[in-house]
Amino acid sequence: MRACCLLLLAMSFVVFANAQDWQDCKPEGSYSFTELKDSVHSMTTGGFYTGWHEKAFNRSGDLAALAILQTLNDTDMESPETLKRVLLVLRSAFACPHRCVNATGDRQPRVTLLLLEHLHSHAGRKMQSSIDETEKFVLQQARSGD
Repeated sequence: MRACCLLLLAMSFVVFANAQDWQDCKPEGSYSFTELKDSVHSMTTGGFYTGWHEKAFNRSGDLAALAILQTLNDTDMESPETLKRVLLVLRSAFACPHRCVNATGDRQPRVTLLLLEHLHSHAGRKMQSSIDETEKFVLQQARSGD
């Protein structure tokens, strides 16, 4: 009897866990722009970085730069800590553009390069090298084809 109850409890747990996965499951690349902006906001202002954020950024490509621009103002991005987080978002967005980003147009860093240029012109000397490194990484990833 006890073994039967344990088995029933274990099966209930597995069914519940799978049901939760099915509820949260979305098709590849189906993150909305609003969800992407929410991820950018929580990452850049609160420093919260989860696997969900990483997946959303990886699938966004150049769209991440647009989400940053619509989420943060220049004053926000002047903070070295926020700027570091913005650069991390952009690196994640171009970690695997040819495999992860479904929208072909977002695989090329058009808006991202403009944003990086803007950040470079407004950043202090200490942060300019980090911005330059991020730009090199993004360009390399966009060219590489993964």
